[in-house]
Amino acid sequence: MKIRILIFLILPVVTIVSTGGIYLLEGSGDSAFSSLFNSLWWTVVTVTTVGYGDMSPVTVNGKIFGMMILAGGVIINSIIISLVSDWFFTFRSARYHGLKAIDIKEHILICSDDTHFINSIIHENLRFYHSNKIVIVSSFKEHPLLTTPYEKTQWVSGLPYNTDILKKASVQHVHIAYVSFKDDSETVLTVMQIENLTGGDALTMALDNDSEYHKHLQNVGCDYALNPYDIYVPLMVQAYQGPGAPTLIREIILRGENTPTIESVKIPSSFDNRPWMEYILACKKDFNQIPLALVDKEGIEYTNPSSQKPIPPQSRALNLVSPKGGYRADKKDGTGIPGLAERLPTGHILVCADQEVFIRRILVELELAGIDDEIYVLSKLRRLPDLSGDSRVQWIHTKISSDAGYYQARVKEAKIAFVDHEQDNHTLMEVLRLENLTDGKIFTIASFQGSETGKRLEEAGCDFILNADELTAPILSQAAIHQGVGRLIEEIISQDPQSESMIVRQLHHDWKERSWLETVTFLKSKQDYLAISLIKKGKTSLIINPSSETRVHSGDSLLFIAKTQKFARHQNKSQKKPVKKLSIL
Repeated sequence: MKIRILIFLILPVVTIVSTGGIYLLEGSGDSAFSSLFNSLWWTVVTVTTVGYGDMSPVTVNGKIFGMMILAGGVIINSIIISLVSDWFFTFRSARYHGLKAIDIKEHILICSDDTHFINSIIHENLRFYHSNKIVIVSSFKEHPLLTTPYEKTQWVSGLPYNTDILKKASVQHVHIAYVSFKDDSETVLTVMQIENLTGGDALTMALDNDSEYHKHLQNVGCDYALNPYDIYVPLMVQAYQGPGAPTLIREIILRGENTPTIESVKIPSSFDNRPWMEYILACKKDFNQIPLALVDKEGIEYTNPSSQKPIPPQSRALNLVSPKGGYRADKKDGTGIPGLAERLPTGHILVCADQEVFIRRILVELELAGIDDEIYVLSKLRRLPDLSGDSRVQWIHTKISSDAGYYQARVKEAKIAFVDHEQDNHTLMEVLRLENLTDGKIFTIASFQGSETGKRLEEAGCDFILNADELTAPILSQAAIHQGVGRLIEEIISQDPQSESMIVRQLHHDWKERSWLETVTFLKSKQDYLAISLIKKGKTSLIINPSSETRVHSGDSLLFIAKTQKFARHQNKSQKKPVKKLSIL
């Protein structure tokens, strides 16, 4: 600092002394230094060491004075260059080491120790990235996205739940905050601090891995908390029953080009207190949209309300919006085949996993779905004590891809395997072994994290593949833009008896041919089933929200939303499991 002050004092002094000195020494007669401006020009050229040569002293005293000024200029320039370099290095270091406070408003804050999560959130919010409205907060020592396309993203280094660190990231002016840490307690603390510092004005979207911490996040005011297992485990089970629902949900979540979306739409006041059914028909006829849920002014969400439910004033709807020209999800990796569970050979179920939370969740989802087949769990974990009394579950403590474990599990007699390992290479090895041992007869459903693993699993013969990580960031981003979307997706893929779930069923041979609009009206009026997609008989593609005139025949399959418990009761009161035909005459 002292050197800087000295430079700022020396520069004007040297300029004045040099200009006045050369004027006095060389300014007589017709000399080029006969004016003060010319002398100033010579001073500037000499001190900066440019040296044009258009003016030069001719007397001995003038030349000696000129050498002194030139030497002083070299010294001053060296000091200035050094100071500028130090300042630039300090600025660059502060930026890339997250030491610089950031002054910004209405921005997105990403607090995480997972570079993949950070990268995915930025990818879902490119509009904010291009306007330089994203700030990362993390305890990395270097910029977390170096060597990536997003390495210029602003960031602050430090503990994200530290008040001072969050203030350096302008947390008080943040618009949306995305929070995800490997340690769920850090996620809760960070969300709590953001809520406190913003007075609850910021939208906080969090990712957690434990149901207990999920409750804590809700208690501290988190606007939406997502557990990845709540998404991809139900989707895996639905893929077992009939993969039409996972196909639709994945397309909606990933939001590719020309794919359907779920959007929050304000319901016109003209529909106040009118039946929900009227709004469904109006949306379908006028905008080719299907309302999936109602959100009242208090934020209470009703998925697939009853047809006669009055619409409260100032309500919004979550509508399934098709792209222009409609949308058809073609068969990919077997995902377009309806009624998969019907066509699988008899046999038992394998669960190959090394994570306790996945094993517990898949067993719960299978039970909720009414699947009572014998289950073999192959895991490096010891049998969970609270599952000892479950006669359905045979637990085999074994190494991953162990021949002895496969022999005990009678792998050649199994019809389906759910595979989920912490490391992708273990998942890939498990799928390879299962497909080889059964000559490809077993239906394998696997989850993975890495970007390259999906292609390898497909090459290995895996029948249904889910990238657990690629689903979470898009859901959080959509939930931030259209509040309620995240909860809607969670509910419709769940098999909970009290929830409104997505169901795929084939129409009975007695079904009377109708148009799609007539089918939607008929099913909703009779049983409160909300039809949203169609699979034509003998086809392997899913037609999402068909045009009103599309004909629906017996033998076609419908994907619709209905309360799980209610649907099972109406379909077959004498059986525990719902039948696979839909017959409403």
